[in-house]
Amino acid sequence: MMLIGFRMRVLQLTKRQGAPQEWVQFCMHSVTYAILANTLMVMLVPIFTKSPMEIEPTGEVKTEQKTPMGNSSLQFVFNALRYLTVIGLYVGFGGVVVGVFLFEPPAGVWDGPIPPVSPAVRCTVMLSLTFFLIYLGLAISRTYTQYVGGNTGNSKFEMVMTRAADTLGMAPMLCALFLAARMRALQMDPIGGNPQRWAQNCFFACTFALMTQTILAIAVPLMLDGDVKKGKVEGDAEITVENGFMSKVLTVARFLIMLFVYAGAVAVVCSVFTIQHPDGDHLTPPLSPTMQCVLNLCFQYFLIYALLWIFVTIEDFVSIELPKSRDAIQSAKSTVQFAPMLAVLFIGTRLRALQMTNNQGAPQGWVQDGMYLATWSILIQFMMCLIMPFFTGQKYTPDSLDGAQKPAKEDTVTNPIGAWAVTIVRYAALLALMGGVATVTVGVYMMTPETANGRGSIPVISDGTLPVDLAPEPVGINDVPGAKGAMKTVGGTVGSGVDAVDSGASAVGDGVSSVAKF
Repeated sequence: MMLIGFRMRVLQLTKRQGAPQEWVQFCMHSVTYAILANTLMVMLVPIFTKSPMEIEPTGEVKTEQKTPMGNSSLQFVFNALRYLTVIGLYVGFGGVVVGVFLFEPPAGVWDGPIPPVSPAVRCTVMLSLTFFLIYLGLAISRTYTQYVGGNTGNSKFEMVMTRAADTLGMAPMLCALFLAARMRALQMDPIGGNPQRWAQNCFFACTFALMTQTILAIAVPLMLDGDVKKGKVEGDAEITVENGFMSKVLTVARFLIMLFVYAGAVAVVCSVFTIQHPDGDHLTPPLSPTMQCVLNLCFQYFLIYALLWIFVTIEDFVSIELPKSRDAIQSAKSTVQFAPMLAVLFIGTRLRALQMTNNQGAPQGWVQDGMYLATWSILIQFMMCLIMPFFTGQKYTPDSLDGAQKPAKEDTVTNPIGAWAVTIVRYAALLALMGGVATVTVGVYMMTPETANGRGSIPVISDGTLPVDLAPEPVGINDVPGAKGAMKTVGGTVGSGVDAVDSGASAVGDGVSSVAKF
């Protein structure tokens, strides 16, 4: 998300012709190859050790392995490679962050003063920086435990950093949503396009809410000697202290933080559907298939977590048990695990098409079909989680990314027909997902200015779609009758509230500044 945000700023300032600084491109490659090297180590080391690598929940290789490499030379090489990947990842990311604010277009390309970094990119930078700082602290604490603590166990600081990392689970999807809204605005105004003012304030509301949750997860155990546990919902944290009153205050703070995140995310989605061309609504282009897919992924993602948060909140405050509903939504969490990565792939593909067609084109029709296939597969699995228990007597459990969650075996399902239905649907959705991703990836490299004319291009030259519509456009929330009017109302209401808070904060800040000067 960070790299895509940087690229969007570069294309804006260079009028779609430039590229990031050479040293920033080197940093981008450093980050990418560091992640690739980490993946290859996990895959190749077991060939030499005849035992699997142990992985942290964060995806990093564990510092202490139960089965050593076998000889000291291999162990030294392994440790050296591991630390080189860590250095390449964090130093490369730091270079990208610095490069965002230092980038200037070549002389004569941009007329007038260079605009500041857009709110969407700034929020992406803040969330990314928080994310990497937390994981850097986690890596440092593990190294300290290994070489100083003698691997006697996890230090308190390491446990605190782990819990703080849990609060940032929503950061990638929020960044994807911010950048999608920014790309929609730039499509209408490539020079100074930005989402509505209230939508930009919602960017900051979501960002600061998530960062506040992270700060609380760090400050409470270290400064108030409290306890922080991973919440039942992504991005949440259960914070308790000995002081009963303070514990209640923190509970209310948790509730308000999550409310800000979900309300802000919904408002941003609404802003994308309701934004108008600065020169008139009649010039507003239709929502592109890429944006439809990205927003459908965002809507599914935040809908699932919002519903789960509502059920958990009801159970906590009203003491009403909703086990079946909660289990269905809990299972549906795994269906959106690919959503952030799919969203950034789709956004990058769309950005490539706009770049090479003077902001008029769109990915090839068959690439858009691949996007639809991947999006439909996520939607189908989501629906299966809700309706399959009625046919099988068991909740539908899709595969999770880390393998911790496995689908139900056929012998545990009372209805054999239902068992076969579950299996067929699961593998069909998986094939559709992988096929769609492969199609989009190939399309990025095969795209040319002549072929970047799929649905959503201006004007539409030819769709270039398949002879048969094998991947129909996903049904979006905007397809519901009256949805667009409701979106405009909800977005405006939430945005007005955020604007009021922002104006109040500015007034307080101005007052404090005046007093300080006096």
